[in-house]
Amino acid sequence: MGSLTTIVIIFIILIAILFIGTPIGMGIGFLGVMGILLFLKPSLLQQLCAITFNQSTSVTTLMIPLFILMAEFLANSNMAGDLFEVINRRLKKLPANMAIASIITSALFSALCGSAPATAVTIGRISIPTMLKKGYSPRLAGGTQAAGGNLGILIPPSINFIIYGVITETSIVKLFMAGVFPGIMIACIMIAYVIIRSQIDPNMIIPPKDDDGEDQKSGVSLGFDIITILPIIALIAVIFIVLYSGIATATESAAIGVIGAVFVVFIQKRMTLNVFKKTLLQATSTTCMILFLMFGGLVFALFLTVQGLPQDLSEIVINASPNRWVTFIVVNVIFLILGCFMEPLSIMLIVLPFTFPFLKAQGFDPIWLGVILTINCAIGMITPPVGMNLFVLRGATGIKMAEIIRGVVPYIIIFATAIVIISILPQIALFLPNSMS
Repeated sequence: MGSLTTIVIIFIILIAILFIGTPIGMGIGFLGVMGILLFLKPSLLQQLCAITFNQSTSVTTLMIPLFILMAEFLANSNMAGDLFEVINRRLKKLPANMAIASIITSALFSALCGSAPATAVTIGRISIPTMLKKGYSPRLAGGTQAAGGNLGILIPPSINFIIYGVITETSIVKLFMAGVFPGIMIACIMIAYVIIRSQIDPNMIIPPKDDDGEDQKSGVSLGFDIITILPIIALIAVIFIVLYSGIATATESAAIGVIGAVFVVFIQKRMTLNVFKKTLLQATSTTCMILFLMFGGLVFALFLTVQGLPQDLSEIVINASPNRWVTFIVVNVIFLILGCFMEPLSIMLIVLPFTFPFLKAQGFDPIWLGVILTINCAIGMITPPVGMNLFVLRGATGIKMAEIIRGVVPYIIIFATAIVIISILPQIALFLPNSMS
């Protein structure tokens, strides 16, 4: 009972620290340092320095800035915009073709990005104004893009999978592979929903009276479109092949991706000084933010581990709830609630050190669990009041927040349904990782 009391006190202090507006990385890091000074040996701080230094210089951590740098080059050179325009043109005969193009473009860009907000805002700046111009309701346009951006958290390379792998010491390559089929499945369900919704609710898309129904660039040849998007598709294919085949490690594949992105931007004559400077600044800013979160999480995790709190909590939970699925549901509810107020990386850094040990002890596969919890975090990205995708789209497009929130409700149900499906059919997530063994 003493351990449980300590855990409750830690959570209360943590909530208080975050409530007063302290940056999450600094807040959990401060709590970890104070815990070491008050309850453990101060000499552990020397070990803490070694841990943070080793993690910051590790080959695994190097993946984060490399994948971010690759994505920034492609985003700032407007290649994402070209990708949306090509897909939109080739799907013009389908109902709600622009919304479908938004989802597919988000899925493809996710395979080069790894960040849900970055995917949402990069594609949203292009897709949403186009959809609104063609008579799509703000609810459909904003909701679809906010949810489509969430594919960036699941389809590899995913920054969330990297953080999960670091915290739980799980193979990041296998996590990447585990996200492929669930990501494709969710994208397909989203497309099916958009098509059905547009057919049963005509008010979702009302073309303007002066619209002749033809895209101004509809006469562009198929060959030109193929040449435009082929470098992006080729880059995605190369990264996937070298990862799945084992030719390169995850970090090496990230380096290959950066070289490929720079090459593609150069050959398409998009590498201007402004693109280069903007890419480096944004990649540095995003990387520093993630690394500070990671370091704070490492400090917090060290304190918890040395104190033995995760092990004590595991014993308490297992004894109190012998049914592992009850435990699983409770943990997912915790993630859902926290997702309404915090971004995914912070949730994983705070909650996983407590919950992962007893979930693993109850027999849950760490790879499968990583996919489930990542999808759960994706729901938080589009759940008010602090869904990050909602805010970045509101700032980038000007759509009213109320419209975006109404638009994402069906997609929240879709993501929740995906969790149920993958829980019943775990091979959807585990087929590719198991085939690598």
